[in-house]
Amino acid sequence: MFIGPRRAVLIGTIAAVALTIILLPLIFAQTTPDLNLVTVRLDKVTLMSVGDEGADLRTYFVLDNPTDQTTTTSRIDFELFADGTSLGPHTISYDDIPLNGRPAIFGNNSVTVSETFAVKIDDAGLLEKISDSPDVVTWRAKGVAQIESSLTFIEKPFENEI
Repeated sequence: MFIGPRRAVLIGTIAAVALTIILLPLIFAQTTPDLNLVTVRLDKVTLMSVGDEGADLRTYFVLDNPTDQTTTTSRIDFELFADGTSLGPHTISYDDIPLNGRPAIFGNNSVTVSETFAVKIDDAGLLEKISDSPDVVTWRAKGVAQIESSLTFIEKPFENEI
């Protein structure tokens, strides 16, 4: 049987496409960074304003990426505590933003993300302490951050106190 040049090109193209499809998962497995190495920590909490029943707080989270590849985050779900009192669950979300608009956590680098939100504080003493001297308050955050790379993502739990 004689194989002409057109048929040889067609067979070669089909073989190349099949080989790419077969090897693609292996390529991704070899080039994917270990997203478990990325850390999330509460850096600081600042008081924006105080009202009769609550306050507007701004939380700052630092995401450290010790890998060589760039990652990003699409959301951080957390519960904020002030002196052991829960101020409720909160979310910093970038779900509706395309990947190129989300905070880039470059390789061997850190990025700070922040969000302002209103909290209702029933404890008058705690509200007074937060408004008078927020630096004396012991802040704690516990939650889960979704860390993403090009084709993979993980849910990274975190908890820290400042």
